[in-house]
Amino acid sequence: MKRILLSVIAICFFFSTQALAEKLIAEVGPYKLFDTELQKIMEDDPQIKQILQAKPELKTQVLQSLIERWMNISLFALAGKEAKLTDDPEVKKKLMESEKMILAEEYLQKNISKINISEEEIKDYYEKNKAQYKEPEGVKLRHILIYVPKNADKKTEEKALNRAKQIRAQLLKGAKFEELAKIHSDDTASRDKGGDLGILREGETIPEFEKSVFKLKPGEISEPIHSPYGYHIVKVEKKIPSQELPLEKVKDRVREDLMKEKEREAFQKLLQELVKKYGPKVYLEKENRGASK
Repeated sequence: MKRILLSVIAICFFFSTQALAEKLIAEVGPYKLFDTELQKIMEDDPQIKQILQAKPELKTQVLQSLIERWMNISLFALAGKEAKLTDDPEVKKKLMESEKMILAEEYLQKNISKINISEEEIKDYYEKNKAQYKEPEGVKLRHILIYVPKNADKKTEEKALNRAKQIRAQLLKGAKFEELAKIHSDDTASRDKGGDLGILREGETIPEFEKSVFKLKPGEISEPIHSPYGYHIVKVEKKIPSQELPLEKVKDRVREDLMKEKEREAFQKLLQELVKKYGPKVYLEKENRGASK
C-alpha cells in the first residue's frame, strides 16, 4: 500500500493550480485537475508514451486511470489535512524536504535552461576535442564458433577445443574458411555467410576476444580463442585504421557534450555564489569528518 501511495504522490507533484480559463477535469476540495496538466503527464511519461504508441486505442482507459489515481491521492491528502497531520513534526519534516527538493530542482532548471549554444561554439569545441570523435580502429573478420554450454564439464571443454584445433589444422592446409564455417560453425547468425562478422571496432566486444583478434595480421588464422560462448577460430581479412569523423557526422554528439560541460560549469558557478551568499555551516565532529573521507 505504501508503494502505491508513493507512486501516486509522485504523479501528483506534476499537478498545480491553473488559470480558470483552462478546462477543469476533476476537483476534490481545494485540489483541481486541469486538462493541460493531464496532457503533460501523457506526453512526459515514457511508459504511457510506449503504451499508447503500441495501442492508441487505450488512450481513454489511460486517461481514466490517471484521473482516478489523482482523485484517490487528493482524497487521502484532504483526509490527512483534516486529521491535522500537517501539525505532526515528522510530517512537517517530510513536507519541508519535499519542498526543498522541488524548489532546488526548479531553481537549477530555470538557470540551466538559459544556456544557449551557438554554431561557432560547436565548431570550436569540436576542433579542441577532435580526439573524442574518432572512429576506433576496426577489423573485418570471419569466425568459426565451436559452442560450449555454460557450466560445461572438463570433458566437454576439451572435446570442443580439440575440434577447434582440428578445424584450424584444415585451414592451415589450405581449406577455404567460408566453406568450413558453413559446415562447422555453431554461430547461426554468421554461419550461412561463411562466418562473416563484418567490421568489428575496438570496444564493441568482450575484452578477451578483442585482445586476441586485434593482434592478428590480415589473412592470419588464430589459435582457438576462448570466450563465454566457446572457442572461436578467427580470420582477419582487413585492418581498418582509426579515423577522425567530420563535424557533420558527429554534430549532435558535440552539441550534447558541450551542453553537458556548460551545465556543469553553470552548476558549479551557481553553487559557489550560493555558498558565498548563504554561508552554510557543517557541525560534524572533526574526527568523524576525517573518517568519512
